[in-house]
Amino acid sequence: MHAALLTLGFGIVTASILALSAVAFTLQYGVTNVANVSHGEILTIGAYAAYLVHQRTGSAPAAALAAALAGGLTALAMYSSVIGPFIHFGASPTVIFIATLGLSFVIQNVLVIIFGASNVAYNLDPGAPQQIGPFLLNPLDQQIVISAIAITVVLFFIISRTKFGKALRAVSQNRELARVTGINATRVAAATFFLAGLIAGYAGFVLAETVGSFTPYFGFGFFLITLTAAVAGGLGRAFGTMAGAVIVGIVLEVVPALPVPFVGGYISASYNLAIAFGILALVILFRPRGLFTNARRTVFE
Repeated sequence: MHAALLTLGFGIVTASILALSAVAFTLQYGVTNVANVSHGEILTIGAYAAYLVHQRTGSAPAAALAAALAGGLTALAMYSSVIGPFIHFGASPTVIFIATLGLSFVIQNVLVIIFGASNVAYNLDPGAPQQIGPFLLNPLDQQIVISAIAITVVLFFIISRTKFGKALRAVSQNRELARVTGINATRVAAATFFLAGLIAGYAGFVLAETVGSFTPYFGFGFFLITLTAAVAGGLGRAFGTMAGAVIVGIVLEVVPALPVPFVGGYISASYNLAIAFGILALVILFRPRGLFTNARRTVFE
């Protein structure tokens, strides 16, 4: 039981990072109805921005801030240069989907040109593991979980209590009707992408900290797991997505720790992507609208 609780603790950390990435993705989807395949590159750019700042300053808070700002500006640039213009000219979601896929490859190769394809890593000390209830977490893990909870609380306040949040909900429900009522849908969408980018950039930083090293391609691989969490929670529903991320994150840690019958061994953690795809296939087969959605709802219900 003790080993199971330790694994559950690691799952909570993974779920926290995944929740940040997934909710950022679903915010983008909610205001554009487009799956931004280049979302993973926002995480990658955030990780590299944090890496550069930490090398020069040695400050983890400064690195986290740099990651968030780089992610926000990158997401805003994606919307302003690719996604927004395509929407303005009436392109279908499929066409924009393909465009963001191309943008993803462009960004990856630009990062390879600048930083090279080899692994880089932060030289941050995670600290000694500490007993937190039944869990064994180092100070870095604790900071990740606490920051994810804090960001969730702030996001809930922005969505439910601010004028911008009301405009965001209106655009997600009906873009054209929102325009008729005087809401600048383009500006709201751009601001939403910037907000989502801030969250995703920070998620890239803490993900790179946890993994230990990263390359220009690491965000794209994590995006596939992010998509699983978003679909599991109900694509386009921010808080359902968070719940889906918790489930997927815990499953990805718990399943590799289970013994395989008749083999006497364990599933390698390198199969996490295959496990995520298995979850995605089951959700699409049995609950295509998400585990927490019974009818079509807006992004913030």
